[in-house]
Amino acid sequence: MSQQLLPRSPFLKFSDLPLDKNIIKALDEKNFSELFEIQEKSIPVLLENETDFVGQAQTGTGKTAAFGLPLLSKIGESFNHIQGLILAPTRELATQIQDELKEFSKYTKIRTSVVYGGTPIRDQIKDLKRKKPQILVGTPGRVLDLIDRGFINLGKTQYAVCDECDEMLNRGFIEDVQEILDLLSGNRNIWMFSATMPKPVLKVVQEFLNTPHMVSVQRKSVSSQNIDQGYYLVPRNNKVKAICSLFDSMEDFYGMIFCRTKIEAKIVSEELTAWGIPCSSLHGDMAQDQRTHTMKRFKKKDIILLVCTDVAARGIDVNDLTHVINFGLPQDFESYVHRIGRTGRAGNTGTALTFISPDEKGRLSRLEKFIKAPIKRKRLPKVSDIKKVLLRRELMKLYEKNQTGKSFKDNELYDFFKEETQNEKMETLVQKMFDYISNNIFSNYNSEETLDLADHKVSMRGPQTRGQSERRPINTSEDHVRFFVNLGKNDGVNIQSFLENIAGSASVKRKELKNVVLKDDFSFLEVHKSHKNRFLKGKKLFFKKKALRFEVARTPGKR
Repeated sequence: MSQQLLPRSPFLKFSDLPLDKNIIKALDEKNFSELFEIQEKSIPVLLENETDFVGQAQTGTGKTAAFGLPLLSKIGESFNHIQGLILAPTRELATQIQDELKEFSKYTKIRTSVVYGGTPIRDQIKDLKRKKPQILVGTPGRVLDLIDRGFINLGKTQYAVCDECDEMLNRGFIEDVQEILDLLSGNRNIWMFSATMPKPVLKVVQEFLNTPHMVSVQRKSVSSQNIDQGYYLVPRNNKVKAICSLFDSMEDFYGMIFCRTKIEAKIVSEELTAWGIPCSSLHGDMAQDQRTHTMKRFKKKDIILLVCTDVAARGIDVNDLTHVINFGLPQDFESYVHRIGRTGRAGNTGTALTFISPDEKGRLSRLEKFIKAPIKRKRLPKVSDIKKVLLRRELMKLYEKNQTGKSFKDNELYDFFKEETQNEKMETLVQKMFDYISNNIFSNYNSEETLDLADHKVSMRGPQTRGQSERRPINTSEDHVRFFVNLGKNDGVNIQSFLENIAGSASVKRKELKNVVLKDDFSFLEVHKSHKNRFLKGKKLFFKKKALRFEVARTPGKR
């Protein structure tokens, strides 16, 4: 296989690139300025040449923009067939890629769609028929399924991107990738990105790519020694509750929480505020005066927790943050380095904590390799320890008020208080005051539904065969049924409102709804099998004016 190694590109900023003005406008709104190394080495080559390409770079180095921007620039808006195909090993990555492409192309007429297993195929078929996308993102199994059914035709596809090829190999998809590439026309370009180049991946390169340009990006390391990095393994639905318990257990906290999307940032902020934490969100939909007001409050520490996206956080300069929290792993590992670098500044120590669900454990290992540093697993505090901290905080408030120098001698109400309590023994009075304070400050931890998250065991999935990572529900017991429902975050619900609406409409107790997974456009939940007919054959359920559709989430087939 012949190859060509490329010199460093002269383009250092996105505004320097020969991109369409509408794409540049979208990049400006996202505050994209300087290029990551893989972008700097890839984008000019792919923009200016019709060539096959191989980029070797770790997961999370900004590869989506590296191939996404050139691909969008080469797509014809007037065509109604798939001109560009992007293959990804997981539905999570496929969704992330499509979300990025939609952001980049928001001022163009380019249409994108995403397909993956684990959701009803008929909805994706409807989307393909309606949109007639010029760019399709998908997992190999579902793409082949739709090809077999005649709903995808790659005969006119000019560009194919294979992202995270070594992960395709690890998940047993490499043969599917080869089968898909075989269906492309002769006049096409293939762009492949992979963190490593094992022999089976090299074989695909040799068989399908013609004298590809090749670039390589070295791994990054985290240089700051002042940052304690750790992670918590928590089921996705318990992440907010875990953050709340962690916050309540700390004497000193002033930090930022990073979310992937602005919708997620809004929802997390609302749930933290409902818990009683002084926080606010920062996102792209805010007007400049709102953003300025929020930042003033944050810097004055009127709010001590700021929930934001990477884009919204650009330009924020606060030196005394004690904590940075990742509400899940970022799409780009480069972003992780930038995020945690906001703490541990100016000679101070800082803490960077990441909350991951079981399905993110593999990416965490790759992140550790990328930053060349271990990330230690931590255990959430016990409820008994949290209550001690909350009680100490409340006592400190009492002490501080007593030290103001004000006298109670001339206060009529104080005299009345003394008279009303003079017959109480001191021990009895202290007990009653303790009960009164406890009922106020421990309310979040007295509910029967509250989990002791420190003792909550999270089961891990072992190696998976083809299709399992896309479709199979996690640990659904035999006496429970797992449902798909066409209600998600984009309908304006969060976990709390979702549970309240479903439980109220179906006349089941809230605590009987288990393992809820809230996605953008749909969700999953589990109920005892005795309630199955309430959702399938009972009265029609609605959220506002939207009719809800429940389907049993089936065990995966071959694809």
